[in-house]
Formats: sequence, structure tokens, C-alpha cells
Amino acid sequence: MKKVMFLIVGMLLSANASAATLSLTTAGTLNASQEVSAVVNNGPVAIGSGETTGGSWWSDFDLTTDEDTSAVVEWSFNPESAVTSATLSIWDNAVLLIQEVVSGDFITSVFLQAGHTYWVDFTSVDSTALSYDISVSAVPVPAALFLFAPALLGFFGLRRKAATAA
Repeated sequence: MKKVMFLIVGMLLSANASAATLSLTTAGTLNASQEVSAVVNNGPVAIGSGETTGGSWWSDFDLTTDEDTSAVVEWSFNPESAVTSATLSIWDNAVLLIQEVVSGDFITSVFLQAGHTYWVDFTSVDSTALSYDISVSAVPVPAALFLFAPALLGFFGLRRKAATAA
């Protein structure tokens, strides 16, 4: 039993709690403006706006990470009611990961691998004028390990107590 406890404690101490660094850069646009602002809440934020008269516009961004991580990608529009429809896509080396046709704010989770360049596309936007924000933030998963391990140790202790009582 002591060996199992030492193994679990060793696994806890070897866990890496640092979050990945995400990088978002502009990749192109048509009939819209775009820029990447400073890092906010564990990830970069892109802001932009588009305006056409009767046509559509698009903005593209490149997303990279320094280590494998889960991430949350969030699009928001201002004003939300100005979006008739838009296609939001995330690509990994020409492989489509996510594609959604939306008419309002949207949040999704993705798994990003280090060394890959992901394309975050905001295309086929039918609206007269609106501004948008795209934020990407890393999800810190290892912190949950520190809450889960004591519970496991408690179950092992209950099991041992029940075995000795029988």
C-alpha cells in the first residue's frame, strides 16, 4: 500500500501546471479591418470590424501554441443583431476541424498541438457594419489533478479499512 501511495504522490509532484503560450497573428482580410491586441486572460485577443454595402467580408488569423493544450476560442459581435450570417472555421493544415454558420456570439473548445499553425477564419459575413472580437485562451487542466488525487487516496484508505475490519 505504501508503494501505491508513493507512486501517486510522485505523479502529483511531477505534474506540470504551466499553461501554454498561444500566439494569434493576422493572416488576411477583405473589406474589413483587423488587428491583434495584447494578451488578456491567458490568451491573445483579436479585434476588427467590417462594413460593406450589400456584399460580404472576411478576416483570417493564424493561431499557434508552444505546447499541446486545450483552448477555448470565443467570437463575439457588436452589435450582435447586425450579423445576418457568418461562417466561423478552424483549420489545421488544410483539414477542417470546426465549421459553424452562426448569427450571434459563439464559443468552442479545441485541442491544439505544438508546431502546427491553425487558421481561424471568419468568412461569408453578411452584415452592413459590425465589430468583432476573437479571444483564445488556454485551459489549465493539471490543476484538477491536485483535487482528484486526495480523493483517490481517501478511497484507498476506506478500502483498506474495510478489508481489515472483515
